[in-house]
Amino acid sequence: MKKFLIFVVLIVGGYLIYDNFLKEKEVVQINASYIKTREAVDIDAPAISPRDFAHYEGTVKNISDEVLNNLVITYLIDAQESNFKVSKLEPGEELNFKTATVMLHHMDPSHYLKSVVYDKE
Repeated sequence: MKKFLIFVVLIVGGYLIYDNFLKEKEVVQINASYIKTREAVDIDAPAISPRDFAHYEGTVKNISDEVLNNLVITYLIDAQESNFKVSKLEPGEELNFKTATVMLHHMDPSHYLKSVVYDKE
């Protein structure tokens, strides 16, 4: 029983050390929406089908205590990168953003947040 209690204490202690000191903390909070638009069709220039485009719009907030330099938010939309770049984001600052628009190849493509990269000082 004594060995079991020591084992449990070691597991709990290891988890607390990992959670408080080793695990990377979130530095940005992103609230974004996927926006899909369809190209207008002109009767004088008929096409087989109108093209679809997509991007992300939303807000990004620095929730850390440090200034984030060269912040790049990358979404993957239909296997194409859609980026938003900002040179500096102060602690507590919230910013509206819109990623680059990409042309879609599929009707309902997959889309997700690929990465958030910034320079560490």
